[in-house]
Amino acid sequence: MIVPVGSTSHFNVLYDDSLSYAQALASDVLNSCEADLSTLSGIWVGTVVPASFQVTIINGGGGGFHSGTNITLHASSTQDAPGISSLLVAEVDEVFMSQQLAVLGKGFNPGYSHGEGLSRVLAAELYPAVAGRWGVGLTWLNTTPRPDWVSATDPSDQHEVSYGCASLFLNYLHYQLGFTWQQIVGAADNTLALIAQNLGVHNAYNDFFAVVARHYPVGTAVSPAQLPHDPEGFAIDNLFPLSCLYMRHNLADDGTSHTGPLSISPDIIVKNNPVANPQATYSTPTSIASDHKSDANVIDTQDNYVYLRVWNLGANAITVTSTSYWSEVATLVTPSMWNLIGQAQYPNVPAGRQVEVSMPGLTWSSANIPAPGHYCFIATVGNAADPAPTPTSFATFNDFMNYIEANNNITWRNFNVVDMAHLKLNRRFPEFAELPFLITGAWDERREFALETHADLPHATRLALTVPAWLGHSIKPRPATLEEYEDDDADPGDRRRARILLDPHGRSLLGALHLDAGGAIVSHLLVHMPDEYSKRPHQVSVRQTYREKEIGRITWLLVPPPQ
Repeated sequence: MIVPVGSTSHFNVLYDDSLSYAQALASDVLNSCEADLSTLSGIWVGTVVPASFQVTIINGGGGGFHSGTNITLHASSTQDAPGISSLLVAEVDEVFMSQQLAVLGKGFNPGYSHGEGLSRVLAAELYPAVAGRWGVGLTWLNTTPRPDWVSATDPSDQHEVSYGCASLFLNYLHYQLGFTWQQIVGAADNTLALIAQNLGVHNAYNDFFAVVARHYPVGTAVSPAQLPHDPEGFAIDNLFPLSCLYMRHNLADDGTSHTGPLSISPDIIVKNNPVANPQATYSTPTSIASDHKSDANVIDTQDNYVYLRVWNLGANAITVTSTSYWSEVATLVTPSMWNLIGQAQYPNVPAGRQVEVSMPGLTWSSANIPAPGHYCFIATVGNAADPAPTPTSFATFNDFMNYIEANNNITWRNFNVVDMAHLKLNRRFPEFAELPFLITGAWDERREFALETHADLPHATRLALTVPAWLGHSIKPRPATLEEYEDDDADPGDRRRARILLDPHGRSLLGALHLDAGGAIVSHLLVHMPDEYSKRPHQVSVRQTYREKEIGRITWLLVPPPQ
């Protein structure tokens, strides 16, 4: 017979009196339900708290269900107070989900994978002593390949792989990236990726996947002993924070996304002379917010110095190594072009995005500098728990692309500050100054790329690109402004060059072109700027894309001569 044990402001609690243990469990629920509802209502801000719930405890092997605010909890003689109360939290949480869906038409669905994941995560959050009873992430970790139930939502709450992925990802948002549960549920949407995007996190699944894979590699069996545990000794789904070492691609990069240019890292700083205290110099808010800390040119008659800033999005990281390489200036800097400068050691990189600067800087010996001028710089960072890539890490160009898209522990600086008074003039078109660079292809096979320029130049400026004539004619569609000429300075076997006039304002799409494996084509960007317009800095870039994704960019900041 179902009989009441008592009531609170929001709950009527009943139990099956034929069960000897049910009354004690019902009393446990009665003692905790109001406090737990208060906590959940603080998370589900903006969602109306139901006036009343009816909770009935009946015999069963665990689990529960709800119909509106009528909740049934299955219990057994082995159930304890934290277990039955955390089960109620999961069900009440799903009531809040249903109400959010009804009002917004989107959000966590209690019958779908992301809703099931959230109910489990919050049950574990409110009752950490029994969090392992809600742990399901191990199933997803041991699935090969690991399916993406972040970008998609499984329309079922019965598949442990899908809601195991959801549970891990929700903990990642909270414990790795630092979003509150209130923010997470308030970013309501129909997939976890859209929820993350509403929070300002793009590329969410790839970032999450990469962080987890560095610590728990795909295809390697993960045992419960390798995961964190609750006080009962059971594995839990909160793996985070995991150490996540990174270097910024651009000033907007906070270690969670890959938006914006990849090749203007402010965390690679190249100086002609040593800096006495790089940690103090390059950890100030002003320095961190600047990408203009490098000297304009490398001087080949003396040693130069490279300083690397590293960050940690996750747990404290020890025995960290950052490595720096140089390359010729190129649109795509493939690993085959990396030349080692050196390595810096960091005994400790603390959590919480506190920058650590290499001390002392890496010495780039004059004996290893080919010539004065501009170079591209590459840097990686890692430790035993969060390994960094090396030039041999990528078997194919696709491996390289996939790694860049999913990881932030590698970055480039292909950002050149150029004094307009010292630009070299082009011999064939002497009214133009020239900016030399290489257009490069993948190292493994012939592939199709696209090129474009981005310019912020004055109205009277003219802009052009010079390339071998055969390359100019291979661009599809063929540029309307292409003109051929002979260049005595070009390869004696192929003196035919092409000049392509470009728009000096905004974005110019050059078109698609096929580049041979290992190809490195000498090219020049030509700039003509009247003197009256050279009183302030101007920026111009050449960008290379592959399948509509940026894989390289060269940026020149043209600055007035010092007064």
